[in-house]
Amino acid sequence: MNRLELRVVIAGVLAATVVFAAVVCAAYGLAVVAAALAVYALGVGAWLYHAIERYVVARRISTVRSAAKPFQPLLPVMVAIMGLTQAVVQALSDATEEQPRRRWDLPVRRWMEITRVNHRVEDSDDELDG
Repeated sequence: MNRLELRVVIAGVLAATVVFAAVVCAAYGLAVVAAALAVYALGVGAWLYHAIERYVVARRISTVRSAAKPFQPLLPVMVAIMGLTQAVVQALSDATEEQPRRRWDLPVRRWMEITRVNHRVEDSDDELDG
């Protein structure tokens, strides 16, 4: 039994114990204790769900790894094909598209003109006085 399986078993036993204890306390009229155990059972249930989810994901990953073992000798070939494909796509995109301007390449004059427009709006009071 590995760590993840042990964690699932411990979480399951703890969740069952907490729920059983809450039911027994409620049956004997200890409503305050039963309510506290019910809230605690929510946390234990969340931990149980998390443990099961991690276990399932780990099993899926190990299944994928074991299924990919026969293709491992082809890995350098696949990497070479992907690299060539990327180089061809990059070469074609460089030849057909103009490079976009970067933000720091924008002219400062244009930025200054935008700020000057705001000052002209404030000066419109002079026209009304005259």
